Amino acid sequence: MRSARWTIGSGLLPAALIGGAVAVTLAWRSRLPESLPNSGGVGDRPMVSTIGVDTLAGVLLGAALTVWLAGLLVFALARGLPGTGRHWLRLGAQVAVNGTAAAAGTVLLMTLAAALDAPTAADVRLSWGYFAALMGLPMVAAAVAGLLAYLLAGAAPPAAPGAGPPAPTRAAAGPDVPEPAVGPLLAAGADERLIWWELRALRPVLWTTGALALTGVLMVAVLVPLVGVVGWAGAAPMVSALAMLPFTRYRLVIDGEAVRVAVGPLRRRVPISAIAAAEPDHLAVQDWLLRSFLRGATAADVPLLPGPALALRLTDGSRRLVTCRDVPTAVAMVNTLRARLG
Repeated sequence: MRSARWTIGSGLLPAALIGGAVAVTLAWRSRLPESLPNSGGVGDRPMVSTIGVDTLAGVLLGAALTVWLAGLLVFALARGLPGTGRHWLRLGAQVAVNGTAAAAGTVLLMTLAAALDAPTAADVRLSWGYFAALMGLPMVAAAVAGLLAYLLAGAAPPAAPGAGPPAPTRAAAGPDVPEPAVGPLLAAGADERLIWWELRALRPVLWTTGALALTGVLMVAVLVPLVGVVGWAGAAPMVSALAMLPFTRYRLVIDGEAVRVAVGPLRRRVPISAIAAAEPDHLAVQDWLLRSFLRGATAADVPLLPGPALALRLTDGSRRLVTCRDVPTAVAMVNTLRARLG
C-alpha cells in the first residue's frame, strides 16, 4: 500500500498535471497568436514586449519537468537513509514536485486562456482583476497539489523493534589495558599504536551543489536569452556550487591525542584527556532538525547528520555528539585510548 501511494504521488500525479497542461496547450494552439504580452498589456498600460507562445510553454513546462526528474532522483537516492529520514526526504520532494507542476500549469493555462482567439499579441488585454487572479491562483493550486501529495505519502513508518541505538556490550580487554567504568574496550596491547578514521561523502550537500550548478546552466541557456540580459545572471548559483564543493566530504579521525572531525576547511577537535567516556547514541531526524533550528547546526550536541552518533561525555560534565557510521568500534576505540591515560 505504501509503495502504491509513493507511485501515485511521485509518478502519476505530477505526470497528470504536466500531461494535462501539455494536452490543453496543444488543443488551444490553433486559436492562439504567435506571441503574448511579456510586459504591459494590463489594464490601460501599453504592451512593451512580447514572448512567443511556444517559448512560454517550453519554459514553464520545462521547469516543471526538471523539478519532477530531480524529485525522482532524490526519491531513488533516499533509499540508503533510515526509515524515518527516507520518508521525510521523499515527502518533501513529492510535495515540491507536485506544487511546482500545479503552479506552472496554472500560470500557463491562465495566460493562454486570456489570449484565445486574439489575432495578435496587441489584442490580448488583461484586466487588473484577471491579473490579480493570475498572481494568486497558481499559489492556491500549488498548495492544493502539495497537500494532496502530503496526504498520499501517509505517516512515517514506525521504528522497527530493536532499531534504536545498540546497547553497549562489554568486550574482553587486553591484558595491558585496564577496563574503564563504562563502555567496551579493544583487545590491544599498551605498546600498540591505535588510529581509526572514517571518510564519507555528504550526499545532501552533493545534491544541493548539483542543483545549484544545474540552475546556473538553465539560467544561462534558457532564461538569459529570453530576458535579454548578459550571461552573468547564471554566475551566482555556479559560484555557490563551486564554493560548496570542499564541504562535500566528511572525515572522522580517532587517535591517541584527540577525536578530530573535519568538513572541508572546518575542523573540530576534542582531546582524549578531556573525555570521560564514550557511548553510542542515536538522534532521530525530527530531534536533529529541532536542535539545529534552536541551537544552530554547529552546536556541540548537534551532530552533522541525524542517525547513529558517537556520544562523548567530557570531564567538565558536557556532552558532544559526533556523526559516525561504525559507532561500536568508535566507542571502543575512544574508551581504550582514554583508559591508557589512566
